[in-house]
Order: sequence, then C-alpha cells, then structure tokens
Amino acid sequence: MTSNISGLAIESKYVYTSAFGGILNFGPLIHTYVQTDASFGGTSPSGHLTTELGRTPMFKKLLSGRVGPALAVSAFALSLGLTAANEAKAADFTGKRIRVIVPFNEGGGTDSLARFLQPFLERHLPGKPKILVVNKPGAGGIVGGNYFQSRAKKDGTWVMAVSISTVMNYVLGDPRVKFDILKWEPIALLPRSAVIYARKELGLKGLSPKEQVAKLAAMPKSARVMGGKTPTSTDINYRAAFSLLGLELKNVWGMKGNGPMALAFERGEFTLMYDNSLSYMNNRKHFRKSGIAVEMFTWGAPDKDGNWKDKNGKWRRDTTWPKLPSFFEYYEAATGKKFEGAAAQATQKLTKIGVGANKAYLLQTGTPGGTVKAWRDSFKKAMADPEFIKKKDRIIGAYAVTVGAAAGKAMQEIFALNKAEKAYIKQYLKSRYDLDLNI
Repeated sequence: MTSNISGLAIESKYVYTSAFGGILNFGPLIHTYVQTDASFGGTSPSGHLTTELGRTPMFKKLLSGRVGPALAVSAFALSLGLTAANEAKAADFTGKRIRVIVPFNEGGGTDSLARFLQPFLERHLPGKPKILVVNKPGAGGIVGGNYFQSRAKKDGTWVMAVSISTVMNYVLGDPRVKFDILKWEPIALLPRSAVIYARKELGLKGLSPKEQVAKLAAMPKSARVMGGKTPTSTDINYRAAFSLLGLELKNVWGMKGNGPMALAFERGEFTLMYDNSLSYMNNRKHFRKSGIAVEMFTWGAPDKDGNWKDKNGKWRRDTTWPKLPSFFEYYEAATGKKFEGAAAQATQKLTKIGVGANKAYLLQTGTPGGTVKAWRDSFKKAMADPEFIKKKDRIIGAYAVTVGAAAGKAMQEIFALNKAEKAYIKQYLKSRYDLDLNI
C-alpha cells in the first residue's frame, strides 16, 4: 500500500485577536468582538467575552462596582441573542453549495448511498442548496477522513459520509488517522449487513457450507484471492471470519474502495469479494445475471432491540437476503461447532461494528446547534418523502436508521471493545500482518 497521507492531517488553530480599543467604548467593543468570533464559526461568544474583557484592569473595577452585575448580565444576554441569530442564519443554505465527502472511489456502497440521498436532501434542506458528492479515496477511508477533519467548515456546508472502513481504521487505532469520529456532530447512522460471494470458477454453487469450506481448503492459498483497503479497515472482519473457518486468504491491499475491487473481481483477478447488502443488490446485478458470482453468506442482522438471535435461539438473517445463511449459522454448519469462544466473540464484535456503524452522515466538530438541527430535521423529512419511501428498500432496506444525538450515543456503544476482544484482535493482526495496534 503506497498511499501517502501524512500531509493531510492539518490542525487548524484559530488565534482570537481582541479588537478592543478601550473599555469605555463598551457597546461597540462587544459588537466588534462578537463579529470577529462569529467570523470563525466559533463557539458561544460569551465565554470569550468574559475571558478577554476580564484581563483588563478597568473591566475588573467595573465588575467589582455596582454596575458590574448589570454589565455582565447585559453582555451575556446580548451574546445569547447573537448566538441564536447566528445559528438561525446558518441554517439557511440558499445559494450555498454543500460538499458530501465520500472517502472512496465511485461505484462503492458509500458513494452509491450518497448519490441516492443527494436529490432528497437537496429538496428538504433549508434553501434547497446544490449538493456535490466529492470522492476522496485512499487508505481505507483515512485520506477522506483526514481531509474532512482539516478542511471542513463548521457552517453545515461540509458533510462526511463515513463508511465502516473509515470506522474500523479509527476504532483499531491506525496511526495515520488524524480525526475523531466521536467528536463530529452526528446526523444519522445507517446500519446494513454484507454479502460475501465467490467467483463461479471456484465451483461452490449448490454446495452446502461444509462442502464449500472443504473445497476451498483443498485449493492452494493462491486460489483464494481477495482485495482490500487496509488490514485495519473493515477488511479485517472478512479475514477474521475466513480464519475461523480455517481458510487464510491471499490479500491484495491498497484498493481504493469496493468499486475498483468489484471491477477486479469481474475481470477474474479476485476470486472472493464482498459488498454491503444494498450495494450488492443495486450495483452488482450483472454479477448475478451473468452467473459469475456465487453467494456464500451474509453477516446477518440484529432486530430493532439489538438481538442477533430470535426467541428460538436461531441466528437472525439479513432481511435483504433472507435465503442466505448468516455467517454464524454458516460457521456452525461448516464446522459442526457452536459459535463460541474468544476468537468467535471477537469476530462477532467486529461484525457488530461492521453492521451497526456501516454508514453515517456527520458534520464538523463545532457546527452550530441550529445548523445541526436543520440537517437532522431535513434527513427525517427526506426519509418521509413519498418518492423516497417508494425507493426505501433500495436505499436503506429494512434496517432501522438512527437520526440525531442518539446516533452518536449508538456509535459510542458500538465502538467499545472489551479487554478480551482487544487482545484477540491485536494478536490476530500482529501474527498475520505484523501490525502493532494501540488499542
């Protein structure tokens, strides 16, 4: 993998310079300072106002006298009013151009979702702005994530379309990651499962899970070829799953998304491939029609309460592909063993992250609350749009979408790894790819 992204992690540090000329010119001073602060799209001016003015001896005298409390209250009230006004203004995107950053090439699941949502968000965002989908591929979503972190404005005109590969690189502590997903402002979290499939030449069609695994195991490793972005992206999920089945893969790293990977699969360069469930349904129809793809299993999917098994103890299947076994039942059928133990539990945790946090829309840290609310409200309106509802099965499937602050809370819970899970994942990546994780 040759992606060089070190130059993209630029931390923008704003130095606020006081514009005050003298404390006696109090009214204009507050006005000037608040304008300076607002020009950076900064936080509430009140905090900066108290800090900066508090450094001047004359202001301290004023606060210590009878007029101090009144001035402080007036300044605070003014700052609140200006903050509210700024937030209301920021929520109007009339004449604006919105950038949705997709950290992968065209043709993958994240790109397809962004382009599906594009016309509906244009219709329902305040001011009906033009939305551009901007592809910034590289290093399993790290290049795009770092680009967004260093460049994105806080006015709601930049949105990050996060994919599970971006998430996994973040969760597993890739040192090139210079962003913090949990500090971005969440708009929506869109879960989805995945379909794992093989080239027809491997001869797996019509075989049981046990027969498929036995046939793959009898082949040389060079016949089991899968592309990938980085070992710490979502690709670790698939490698860990095949390892549980006793199958190690020949890996081709450095791919810039599932679009290029699918092209390589179509050319016969890769013999194993995966796509998220909806991308496989929408973008790989020609694979199924031509017969070059043989589906093996999905990740399955939990119910709305997060249960991966039904009341009878059976593993739940992906509702988009109900005829395909989940990996967990595939494993049990192929090996004759229960899906349990440290390796199994760690692999399932990776799967839970992969399904639960598969796609997300987020705004830059520090985006005003009114702007964040406008985006969340518009997302809800888009999903309630009659035209969207007609296409819902293609866009989001039967998965439950979480909009608002609850999306951030859900990500925190999904991302958390316990001690045993961390230990297994660290050992897995060290033994196979000589990677030392800092998790």
